[in-house]
Amino acid sequence: MRRLALLLLPVAACWVPVERGRQMEERIARVEDENRLAVKQLEEQRSVLRERVAEADKKIAEVQKKLDELNQAARRTGADLAVEVDRLREEVARLRGSSEESQHRIETVGLALEKLRSDLDGRFAALKGSGALEEYEAKRKIEALPRPADKAGLLAQAQEQERAGEKVVARELYEEYTRRYPADPRAADAWFRIGEMHYGSQRYREAVLAYGKVAEGFPRSDKVPDAKLRAGESMLALGLPDDARAIFEEVARQYPKTTAAQKARTRLVDMKKKSGKPAPKKK
Repeated sequence: MRRLALLLLPVAACWVPVERGRQMEERIARVEDENRLAVKQLEEQRSVLRERVAEADKKIAEVQKKLDELNQAARRTGADLAVEVDRLREEVARLRGSSEESQHRIETVGLALEKLRSDLDGRFAALKGSGALEEYEAKRKIEALPRPADKAGLLAQAQEQERAGEKVVARELYEEYTRRYPADPRAADAWFRIGEMHYGSQRYREAVLAYGKVAEGFPRSDKVPDAKLRAGESMLALGLPDDARAIFEEVARQYPKTTAAQKARTRLVDMKKKSGKPAPKKK
């Protein structure tokens, strides 16, 4: 297992789940804040412009009413009436021009809002494609989950979320279990499940770290043979066949009667066929 321990050191140095999660959360929160502020400002502008249009329409109606009244006024002289009509017509033209300008600005603001929403969707889609958004959404779900006060309840909650297909949520809960109860024997099970979910997501470096926590932290756990086997398989996926072979040989030698040992010997035979190197003899 010495080779596995040596590998874990550089891997641990280049991957810090808590720090990466914090940076991702800050990044997404910043994106949301920026877009929320922009949307709010555009909505306020559109609201102001609509009020102006409504006010202009109201004034137009008032002016039109006056025009109608003047046209019906028989006691005014034709010259006075013409002057008043011209003045009012100019006012109507001015108000209509202002209304049309405001309407145009409303349309412009509307287009800007649509573009902003489209850009926001695109940015979140990009985040989702990288897996960051999935992590972020999982954190939100976890925050909404009531936490059991006891160890058994927290572990059961993680297992329930895993069975429900909420893999990221389950992994976060397992990690919480290992932080709250690092020396508890069932933390070995939690670390193993964390490794399995990382492996299933093709995050093999993280998987090696999790399996290593089982092997190094809980050497008497019945999960150790399987954890070492899976660590070897993760090494293969990372393109490290020599390290994988050493781990498979160790599993076959140290735990000869386990299912993990049987699988390790099968892996060694497969590796022999691919490389042409002889597989170790059974003892």
